[in-house]
Amino acid sequence: MAYTAEDLAQIRKAILDLASGLRVARVTKDGRTIEYSGSDDLDKLQQLERQIVSSLDLKRSRRTRTRQVITSKGL
Repeated sequence: MAYTAEDLAQIRKAILDLASGLRVARVTKDGRTIEYSGSDDLDKLQQLERQIVSSLDLKRSRRTRTRQVITSKGL
């Protein structure tokens, strides 16, 4: 499943809502609305957040640096 930055923002808002005391947090994805409530669902949301973050990080290309050191004594 492909996630977007908007999905991540919705999940983070739902986590914040549950952590701040709201009884029910709603997340909408592809026309489906899912309701989360309670500490068990907070754990599920945090796990989903980690999954989305790792999915989005894989899409980014990371540049690596290579440095070459040359000395006159062969080290």
